[in-house]
Amino acid sequence: MIISLVLIVLLVIFMAFFIGLNLSNACTFWFFKTYTDLPVAVLALIAFGAGIIFALLFILVAKMRAPASDAEVRAQKKLEKKAKAEEKLRLAKEKQAEKEAKKVKDRKPEAEK
Repeated sequence: MIISLVLIVLLVIFMAFFIGLNLSNACTFWFFKTYTDLPVAVLALIAFGAGIIFALLFILVAKMRAPASDAEVRAQKKLEKKAKAEEKLRLAKEKQAEKEAKKVKDRKPEAEK
């Protein structure tokens, strides 16, 4: 926890130095309109944000286009897992019943004596 906090603080300090040292550097950017004298730091942040947005869009589209067979396979695996758990429970109950039956059987001969 403390390590992640330190890393975040270092990242913010790095970004502050990057932005501070590049405030005087400006460039022209065209995106259906020409933007002049745009600071490089702002352009870098815009590019970073656009990259995140496009990555998320591609991930969402890939998940939506996932074939139905994947969902069917996951459902089948879930059913198999449930069946195994039920079988395990049934075997445990049978074993417990056998133990109790054996205890009752062992007690009967003592009662007859």
